[in-house]
Amino acid sequence: MDPEEKIEELENQLAERDRKIRELELKLADCMGRVDELRSEKSGLQEEVNRLQVLKLDLKLRDFQELEDENNRLKHRVEITKGLLDEAREKLEILEDVVEGFLNQSLPERITGKKPDALIHYRDRFRDSRFNDL
Repeated sequence: MDPEEKIEELENQLAERDRKIRELELKLADCMGRVDELRSEKSGLQEEVNRLQVLKLDLKLRDFQELEDENNRLKHRVEITKGLLDEAREKLEILEDVVEGFLNQSLPERITGKKPDALIHYRDRFRDSRFNDL
C-alpha cells in the first residue's frame, strides 16, 4: 500500500468518524432535549401532585370542621335539653309536694283557705301566677 492509498484510507476513516461524531452529537442533542422535556413534565406533575395534596388536606380540614361544628351544636342542644329536663324535674317535685300539702291539710286549714308552703314556694320560684286564685 502506497502512502497515497494510506492517506486516502485514513481520510476515509476520519470522514467516517466525523460522520459518526455528528450522528452522536445529533442523538445527544435529541436526548438532551428529551431530558429537558421530561424535567419540565416532572416539574409540572410535581406541582399538580402538590396542588392535589393541598386540596385533599383542605377537604379533610373542611370535613373535620363540619364534624366539629355539628358536635358543638349537639353538645349545646344537650345542655339546653338537660337544663329543661332539670327544671321540669324540679317543677314536678315541687308540684308533688303541693299536692301532698293539699291532701294533708286539716279541715280548719281548708276552711281558712291556707295554701301549702310548697305552693307558695312554687309560685315564687317559677313566677307562675296560675295558682294565685287558689
